[in-house]
Amino acid sequence: MKLIYFTLEDVSVYESQILELLKYMQNYIEVVLVQGYKNSKEKDSLIRKLSNYKSIRYVWYKTYPLYQLFQYQTILNAKEALLKEITDDSVIHVRGQVAGSFYKMMMRKYGLKTPAIIDVRGYPMEIDFVLKNAKTMKRKYLSVLHRRYFIYLNKILFSRDNLPLEITSVSPEINDYLKKEFPECKYKMCCHPNISGQRFVYSEELRKDIREKYNIKDNEILAICSTGGNGIWQNDYKIIPHLLNMGIKVINLSKLDYGLKNCITTTVPFQEMPAMLSAGDIAVLWREDTPTNTCASPSKFSEFATMGLYVIHNGTVRVSTDYIRQYNAGLIIKDVCDLHKIEINKKEVLENRLTRSLSGIQNFGIDSLGKSYLARYRQMLENYVK
Repeated sequence: MKLIYFTLEDVSVYESQILELLKYMQNYIEVVLVQGYKNSKEKDSLIRKLSNYKSIRYVWYKTYPLYQLFQYQTILNAKEALLKEITDDSVIHVRGQVAGSFYKMMMRKYGLKTPAIIDVRGYPMEIDFVLKNAKTMKRKYLSVLHRRYFIYLNKILFSRDNLPLEITSVSPEINDYLKKEFPECKYKMCCHPNISGQRFVYSEELRKDIREKYNIKDNEILAICSTGGNGIWQNDYKIIPHLLNMGIKVINLSKLDYGLKNCITTTVPFQEMPAMLSAGDIAVLWREDTPTNTCASPSKFSEFATMGLYVIHNGTVRVSTDYIRQYNAGLIIKDVCDLHKIEINKKEVLENRLTRSLSGIQNFGIDSLGKSYLARYRQMLENYVK
């Protein structure tokens, strides 16, 4: 079996969600990455990330802005790249519903028959959140154009047909939305939350090194806030002053320094994240209550869970909320102002880490989710390839 991973662009979780998955898959099947790029800056960024995954073979193709005017050229370039790699035993893993719509157009126009699983990574109308938060009239106008185009693409992707396509999403909330909004779509649906890669293993040695570096004592509780992507939906900064007032040390992994006393603000490359998370005891996931967040599966939460961190969350992400409640893996609190009324159980935070880590690995670890993906790929070949 050959896996062709088809994606349009660079993303903030490129290493943690794409390259870590493909690295794992190479242990079992042939893998090739068909990677789009819109300009030299994006290509250079991708090359830097790929340099840490030298075993992954990749093929480039040029993309254009996501407007209907440029659609034909992007699809043509992608089709030519895919045709060079498709074999009789291929399965295509398509990242995102836009790329999924493009692949479906290729199937209709050019007769491509290779089965594909469309990986829906977020709320299908996430553009509404971007439009709401547009800072300029130009940005708002472009967002309106994007919204119309995305509605058009969604109608194409989720229309009724007998093509060999299936859907995987990062949250059951997304599947519920698709079944409600597109009842004519009869593709099989499954769910795979964001993965935590093999490097995310708790280490006492790394914990000691980081704590010594930042002068954090063994008996001090350390909270990690991680907003490396600085998405407008991330509100971890709102909780930092409250944690500091409770006597909890904070490392803020962000490009934004809020100037708070006793809050350590820094950034680290993806490869160093396991060390930072090993040093921490508590992690924060604080997001606005919007459909975009409800349907999300934050990659950082998957990493927090597999590293056994005690997660403070405001209950806005269904995947995270359900997990924390089921496995007693943290604290759900709706209003940040109520945090000072709650006493963090230091013993529970420190002594139950191994138990939390084991459940996190079972639910979000690359081995568990990777095997689930492999099973889907193999089943698709059996179902659709004659």
